Amino acid sequence: MTTTTPLLPPPSPALTVHQTAAHIRTIAEAALADLDHDDFWSCYDRATAWRDGFENGMGGVCSQLAGLFTPELAIAFADWLDTVASHNARYGTPLPDFALTAVRVLRPVT
Repeated sequence: MTTTTPLLPPPSPALTVHQTAAHIRTIAEAALADLDHDDFWSCYDRATAWRDGFENGMGGVCSQLAGLFTPELAIAFADWLDTVASHNARYGTPLPDFALTAVRVLRPVT
């Protein structure tokens, strides 16, 4: 059996947090554009459209949870992930457990 040696070392934890932030941001910005321009959302007040759209569209507690995590909140979360990853890479500040959990749960599969 032949084993291959990886060409590159595994990515650093800070890089995986940055990659996760980029993944979240890409989806959140697309969702925000959809929210601002798709006719589906036009019947709702813009301030509560995300929440109301999910609750009216699906109903139940799952839609209530989805409605809480707005595109704006997702972008702010991605910004926080970038900040903690940068501090880790630059200053050696430990990554919060929550950032590492986000990587495990939300990182795109490559």
